[in-house]
Amino acid sequence: MTGGGRSGLLYGLGAVACTGVAVVVGLRLIPGVKVGDVDPVSAVVALLALASALWAGRHAVRTTRMAPVPVAEMAAGLADDVRSREGLARTQLLGQQTRAIDVDFALRPAPAHPAQHARPTGRLTKVVDYYQTLHPQRLVITGPPGAGKTVLALELLLGLLETRGPEQPVPVRIPATLWDTSHPLPEWLVQYLVTAYQQHPRIAQALVNAGLILPVIDGLDEVDTDDTPDHRSRAADVVRALNTYQRGRHAAPMVLTCRTGHYQALTDADAWIHDAALITIDPVDSAKAREFITSRVDNPARWQAVLSTIDHHPGGPLAVGLSTPWRLSLATTVYEQRDPDNSYTRAPADLIRVAATSNHAIREHLLTHFITAAHTAQSDQPPPYTAAQTHRGLAVLAGYLHDNATTGRVLGGVPLSGTDLVLHELWPLAGIYRVRATVPAAIALFSLMAAAILLIDSGFGLSTRQIATFTLPAVSVFLWTGLNWKDVWREPSRIDTAQFRNREGLRDLAVSIVFALTIGYAAGTLFEPAVGLAVGLAAGLVFGLSGRDEDKKPREYAAVFVPWDPQRIIKHDLAAGLGAGLTFGFAFGFVAVNAYGLTSGLTFGLILMLAVVLTCGEVSIRYLALLLFTRAWFKTPALPWRLGRFLRWCYHAGLVRQAGVGYQFRHREFQDHLTHHPQPSKISG
Repeated sequence: MTGGGRSGLLYGLGAVACTGVAVVVGLRLIPGVKVGDVDPVSAVVALLALASALWAGRHAVRTTRMAPVPVAEMAAGLADDVRSREGLARTQLLGQQTRAIDVDFALRPAPAHPAQHARPTGRLTKVVDYYQTLHPQRLVITGPPGAGKTVLALELLLGLLETRGPEQPVPVRIPATLWDTSHPLPEWLVQYLVTAYQQHPRIAQALVNAGLILPVIDGLDEVDTDDTPDHRSRAADVVRALNTYQRGRHAAPMVLTCRTGHYQALTDADAWIHDAALITIDPVDSAKAREFITSRVDNPARWQAVLSTIDHHPGGPLAVGLSTPWRLSLATTVYEQRDPDNSYTRAPADLIRVAATSNHAIREHLLTHFITAAHTAQSDQPPPYTAAQTHRGLAVLAGYLHDNATTGRVLGGVPLSGTDLVLHELWPLAGIYRVRATVPAAIALFSLMAAAILLIDSGFGLSTRQIATFTLPAVSVFLWTGLNWKDVWREPSRIDTAQFRNREGLRDLAVSIVFALTIGYAAGTLFEPAVGLAVGLAAGLVFGLSGRDEDKKPREYAAVFVPWDPQRIIKHDLAAGLGAGLTFGFAFGFVAVNAYGLTSGLTFGLILMLAVVLTCGEVSIRYLALLLFTRAWFKTPALPWRLGRFLRWCYHAGLVRQAGVGYQFRHREFQDHLTHHPQPSKISG
């Protein structure tokens, strides 16, 4: 729960807890009070006063949150964030270049309800003008694989941001695979702004209500496993939801990208975007191919035979094989590869021979050499992995995504992605039950070790208080684990130090500590004051500093922690688990040292600390279990031990691209190639 919900719950529970403890203390102590002895009465009165203050503070916070949101200022800040993020995404998609091929596109007729004022043709560098003439401003971008649909959408998005006025919406690109269409688009947009761009829920809601968000839904063709989706598909649900997306009495602005074949299949099933202009990106002609290659390579003369063949045979296999921006970029990467002596590894004229062998020969030839060429291009320092290691590691991940996509696997109500490599969600690859059982099994082992040490040290003569002191944390941990077993997807934790920068966060932290200390005081009346103080202080610090969002699904909540840095999510979760473990371990270790002696107390505190780390840092523990179980001795395909570092290097090498808090293969063709070629080919030339 976020924002006001979490704070309101803390205030309410704090008030109820203080009132309850006041009643308990009053019933136990006041009847035996002698005249003049007012300490218990003072304690009851103070607790009741604290309860009243907490309840009043809750209403004060609610009143403060009803103040108007400065939407224009918030939209300007969001626009800056989107511009920075998507600018990097564009550069990465272009292979660390700044210039894109100025592809042409043509208007295609819709069965009915098209947008008005759509021109019959356009091109990438004028896409902003094309879009702004539409009424309503709804655009569907289609094209074959590799045609540059995402690049065209990014060109439009960044262009709109360059000319944006204070009252105009902020375009936000959103992967279509993340949308759960059981939620209306405005509701989902609010959630995405909260998670992906760290907007406060109230601000996100205000931006959406004011019509200041322009959704750019990218990759409709990736939401289904079938290449020809019908009216029952998830893609059809997305289309129907977009058709109901309105701003007042009119269709709301939006942009959608989809492969041509997928969109045609949906149209045949009577599912298409209403009130939108449908455009299709044209193949790259010989003039644009020549311009692109000349701008990318060091020695254009080496490419003259290829360019001449494309010019004279525009419908030939070579021209068709290199008719998309993706293939042209792939070709320049592979054929600009250099040997250690700085000579070129391959001659571009070989492409003419390769193209003559089969329709798909160009694709397979270029993809076979892509990883090796990408390794060579990283000339600043020796790559940390060989080309063969990179191929095998990426092939394991590609195979996992392929299985998810072809089988439509659903786990815990969440479809497993067929395109996204999100580090803390990859654990099913190593075996669902094997990984999930890791944490409970380790906790049980640590608990048994603690019990054995306590029994041996006491000579098997435990008092009731000693048993209670041990069972309280042990039972709590086991109950917590049991209750969460059905919760397949655990949300990452974090130590939320950002709250120290505002008054509201400090107030929430104070309420957490006061609330926990109150519960600890109650525990102290049953066991020992030291136990109550330790429990209360530890719980207050842990829950006050932790940051979890209980109501979100895996890929929906993840970006709230550290956008554009997938590894940091796991590091934050592990840090939060270690922080909680150290806090509880020291607190209970202090109590145990006083009760059972130094050796048993320290041992007990250490074991409890490990159990709490496993419980509170379960997301990162599952990630570590993934790395452990993807080893040859478990008869599973091996992944690099430092998987996050590996994928980050692949990102810089241009083999994968970053999408939110995860990675995607540079292109779906590359992912499919690795799926069917898990071992690197031993082909020269």
